[in-house]
Amino acid sequence: MVDDGAELRTEVAVLRRRVADLEAERDRLQETERVLRQGEERYRRLLESVTDYVYTVTVQGGRAVATDHGPNCEAVTGYTADEYRANPMLWLDMAPPEDRPLVLENAARLLAGEDTGPFEHRIIHKDGTVRHVRNTPVLRFDAAGQLVAYDGIINDITERKRAEELFTRLSLHDGLTGLPGRALYMDRLRQAIGQAERREERVAVYFIDLDRFKEVNDAHGHEVGDVVLAMAAKRIAGCVRRSDTVARLGGDEFVAVTPGIGEPDNATAIAAKMVSALAEPFEARGAVCRLGGSVGVAFYPDDATRGGELLRLADAAMYAAKKAGRNGWRRAGDVAAGAP
Repeated sequence: MVDDGAELRTEVAVLRRRVADLEAERDRLQETERVLRQGEERYRRLLESVTDYVYTVTVQGGRAVATDHGPNCEAVTGYTADEYRANPMLWLDMAPPEDRPLVLENAARLLAGEDTGPFEHRIIHKDGTVRHVRNTPVLRFDAAGQLVAYDGIINDITERKRAEELFTRLSLHDGLTGLPGRALYMDRLRQAIGQAERREERVAVYFIDLDRFKEVNDAHGHEVGDVVLAMAAKRIAGCVRRSDTVARLGGDEFVAVTPGIGEPDNATAIAAKMVSALAEPFEARGAVCRLGGSVGVAFYPDDATRGGELLRLADAAMYAAKKAGRNGWRRAGDVAAGAP
C-alpha cells in the first residue's frame, strides 16, 4: 500500500527546493542587474569626462572617401558625428586659418601612406572657443600593401597647453612687476642687435637702479617696498615705446632696450625722462617715499656689439651716475672717455 502522505510530503519538499532555487536565481539576477546598472552608470560618467575621441578615415586610391567620428566627438569639438557626416570638410573648417596648412599637409602625407606620428593644432569649438588638440593617426594597409584607412584619436590638450603657457610666462617674467626677467630680456636684446645689424641701425641699452630704495624697506617694510617697485616698473615702462622692452633683473635693478633709436640724443632724452619719473614721490600704503633713479646708457654698435658687453657698460655708466650724486644719467662712451 502506497503511503500517499509520504509521497505528498516528498513532492512538497521538492517544490520547496525548486522555489528556493528560483528565489536564489532571482536574487542572483537582481544583483547582476544592479551591478550592470552601476557599471553602465560608471561607464556613462567616464565617457562624459573623457576628452578624447576616435575617428576612422576610409581611403581608396589615395583619396579619403569616408570619415567616421566616434560618439565623444561632440564632447571634444561641440559637433556631433551626424554633423561631420553632413559636412565632410568640417574637420578642416574647424581649424583656424593659421593652422590649416599644417592640418592639410599632414592629411596629404597620411593619404600618401606616410606615418606622420602625432601632431598638435588648434580647433575652433562649436561654442566659439579655441581648443588645442593632439591628433594621433595609425595607418591600415591591406594584404597587397595598399592603404585602406587610417584610424586616429583626438585628445583635447587645452588645459595642458594653458598650464605650459602659464609656466613659461612665470619662468620668463618677474612675479612682482609682471616685467620680463633677465632671460627674456637678453633674448630680446639679442634679437634687437641682429635686426640692427641687418638694418644698420642703433640700439640703446639702459641700466636703471633706484636711489635710496633700501631706506624705503628699512623705514616702511618690504610690503611698501614691493608696492614701490611695482610703481617704479610702470613709470619706467611709461618712458619708452610699447614695442620696446623694460625688464627687472632683481631687487631694485631694471634694464631696458630701445631698438632703432636713431641718434644717441634720443636715448639720452629717454634716460632723462626716466630720471624725472623716478624723482616724483611714491605714495604706497599711506607712506610717501622719495627715491630717485640713476641710469646708464650704452649703444650698439658705438660702444659694443654683444648684448652682455652692452649691459656691462650700461651698468658701469649707471654707477658713474650714482657716484656723481645720484638722480641722473650717464653714457657709457662718456664714462670710458673719462668725462665727469
